[in-house]
Parts: sequence; structure tokens; C-alpha cells
Amino acid sequence: MEEKTDKAVIDVIDTDNLKYTLGEKIGQGGQGAVYHVKDDLDIAVKLVVDADGNPVKDNSAAKTVSEKLRLIRLLPIPENINLSKPLAILKSHAGYVMTFMNAMKSFDHFLKLNAKIEEKEVPLWLKDDTGKQIPNAEIWVNYCKTGSLKTRLTALYKISEEIASLHSNGLVYGDISGGNLMFKNDGNKISAGLIDADNINFAGKSKTYFTPGFGAPEIINGTSHATIFSDAYAFAVAAFYVITMMHPYKGKRVIGDENEDDDWAKTVVSQKKADYNNFNDDGSLPWIFDQNDDSNSFGSIEQVNSLFLTPTLFALFDNTFSEGHTKPFLRTPLTRWAKAFSDAADMTVKCPECGMTYYYDNQENGEYCCPYCSQKRGKIIVAKSYLKNSEKPSHIFVQEIGTEEAVLPSRCFEPFRILKSDEDLVGIRTENNFIEFRALDDEKPITVSKNGGDERILTGRIQFNMQDPNFSVSLRYKNRHGYSVILTVE
Repeated sequence: MEEKTDKAVIDVIDTDNLKYTLGEKIGQGGQGAVYHVKDDLDIAVKLVVDADGNPVKDNSAAKTVSEKLRLIRLLPIPENINLSKPLAILKSHAGYVMTFMNAMKSFDHFLKLNAKIEEKEVPLWLKDDTGKQIPNAEIWVNYCKTGSLKTRLTALYKISEEIASLHSNGLVYGDISGGNLMFKNDGNKISAGLIDADNINFAGKSKTYFTPGFGAPEIINGTSHATIFSDAYAFAVAAFYVITMMHPYKGKRVIGDENEDDDWAKTVVSQKKADYNNFNDDGSLPWIFDQNDDSNSFGSIEQVNSLFLTPTLFALFDNTFSEGHTKPFLRTPLTRWAKAFSDAADMTVKCPECGMTYYYDNQENGEYCCPYCSQKRGKIIVAKSYLKNSEKPSHIFVQEIGTEEAVLPSRCFEPFRILKSDEDLVGIRTENNFIEFRALDDEKPITVSKNGGDERILTGRIQFNMQDPNFSVSLRYKNRHGYSVILTVE
């Protein structure tokens, strides 16, 4: 018997007799595993594996893969999404070679919370009075090291756009999990993409695969093929898991009532010990934060909401996991997730003391501060978008003041649009007591005015003194939408 695919060095050969030596496993779904190719990170290989994780070499399985990829080429897949496209069929194994975006990681990267940490990585707020680490300190440290809240929200925003675009073309992805959703963080921008193109098909038109822990009840019970609604369920599970590190249905009826003190890190450890990969949701359980049934409750809803979720995000999760649990048509569609995640990500700031990111309006004892280490929040830029005659902002964008340039995206100036709301429109830089604005797209004129004064077109660079009384700047994209962005320093 061969060694399992994540331990053995594997060589594969395609139908053109090209040989590939497989490297690190990128991710895994219900049908198989995806690997980097050694010495060429721009391509990857998908292998069909058996129940023990060994590569499948059966000729009939290889023919099935080949036929699926032939049909995929006929599907109306949008050209503007990041999808790893098939390049060649393997003849040595059941699988294929695909394009890949260098340096991308699977969303499973966010779930690596038990990685070994060094003492110097443990901040003071995770130590007791004697200087020793508190229990489960590594969970908090690794949450920070793997991107903390902002990176998770932004990656989910970008990947939800990709899946929403598929859905708008009548297609379903079919096997959503943390292992086959991908993201890339280059320091300034986060992009996302999809692997396992062989999952994609029209709704209800192919055999349904799922990754354990992510299958919708109708998929688990065998009453439906993959639909946009089963995609919506699997995505919501993956998203909730990535943000909170908790599975939405693994409560006390599944793993026992082990978490009496409702500590988040202890909750995460309790669920992880129970191994979510061995759990499938048949629709019989309420979710762990169900507002009408606490028989499967687990963890602290107050703590999770304050640290990780906006009211909108909680409502969308609750909609899918309560009403939509066994009523697929009521689940939150992917189009709504994209805006909710972008809104949430834009309201986070980074703590300079502990490195965690958090929602900018968190308060303790009447002061804005980090909810983790209690470090007082520094000055930040707050840009609120308003429709004409509206007193409530439609969008809030915040950025801590520092040496790096902040960028106001197009979603601050116009209605949210899938795959079109991340265009850079205005650059903002602060230095000493001055704030500088510059236009980033000459074809989209922005007007600027200070303290309600006369408007002028933003050309080149414009500076204002932030210490002027009642300082505020109004920015407006001169288009038909009429959004005004009021920027202040708090």
C-alpha cells in the first residue's frame, strides 16, 4: 500500500508525458487533494484520493475526471473570477494539472491555532500575575499570527464575490470548505480564488460531493443535488468557522457540556478535540447560538459577537443556521455576504500593542480601546458615506493614522457592486498635523471641500491642517449616485 498523499513524495505524469513532482498540499475537499508542483508554484495538481488518503490510479476514475473537465470547458464560467483552470489530464493517476496563483493559501491556514509559539510572542495580556502564560494562550496568539480579524473578513469578502459571480451565471461550486477556498495577502491587497474547478456545474446536474462538516442537510440526507442554496449553507459554515474558529452546530448535544465558563479559547479547544471532520449536519440540531432553542448551545454569544461579528453578520449567520437550516430558500445568498464582510472589514483597526485587529468602536469604561490588551485606541481616520438627505451613514471606513497611505475604495462613493467595489479612488496620508489627499483615478473626478467650504476637483495633492477647529473634509465622486463622504479624525 502506498503511503498517504501528505507524507509520500509523489510523481505524476500527464497525457503529454510531462512529469510533475508534487510538493506541499494546498487544500483538500470532498473529492481529493490539491498540491503545489515542486519548482513551479504557478501550477498545481489535483489528485483523486481514496478513503485512506491514497492517490487513485484506477482507469475508470481517470476517465471520469477527463469527461468532467471536458464538460466544464462548455460552462458559462465568468472570465473575471480567479479560478484555477485545468491545463492537462493525468494518465498516471486520476486527476489533472491546473493553473495556480503563486503564494496563495487555503482558508485552512486561518484554522491553524495550535501551532507552537515562542515565549517572546506571548503578549502581557496573555500572562498571569506571575508572568506565566494563561491556559490556551497559543489559541489567541495564533489567531493574531494567521491574520486576526481584518484579514479573515477581507478574504471572506473577496471569496464570496467569486462564488456570487458563479451563482449569477446559474452555476454552483458544489464542494465549499476551508480547504478549497484560497486567498493571497500581499501586504496591501487581499485577493481570493477557487481551486477544484471539477466541482462546478449547473445546479442539480451532477453527482454531489461535500467535505465532511460542510455539507448541507439536504446533501447529507441525499434529498438534493448541489444547488446555490447548498453552496450558501457550506459557505456560511466555512465563514463562521474561519471568523470564530467554531463550528455552528457542534454544541453540547454533539460534544457535551464541557465549557461552563464560556471562554472563547476553551470553546475552540473543546470543539477541536471533538474533530469537526467526523461531524455531519442532518438538520436535526439547532445551531449553537439559536435564539429560540438552547438545547445545543455552546460558548458565549456575547463574547463572540463583541469580538468577531457585526450585528449584520450575526443576522446573516442566524438567518442561514436558524430559518434556513432546513429551508434552503431562506438561506443568506452569497451576494449579501460580500457587502457584509466588506462593511465589517472596513470598520476594523489594528492595535499597535498586541497586533490584534478589532472593531473601531469597542469601548471599555467609556474609552475606545483594544478589547484584548485594553490599549487605548490612537487617532484614526473615519470616513462615513451618506446618501443625499440621509442622516445615517451607508458605509464606514476607518484607518489608523500612521506613515502608510490609506486608500478609500469605490464602495465608499457608490452602491456596492460584486467584483467592482474595490477600485482605489482616493489616497490619504497623514504626517505631523497635516492630512494629504490625492486622486488615484483621473477618469473618476472627486471633489473635496474642508469644513463645509467651497468644493474643488481633487487634482494632484491637496493638504489640510487637521488641527483646524471642527476639522472635517467632504469628498464626493461626481456621478449619478450622489454619495458624500465625510472624513474626520477621531
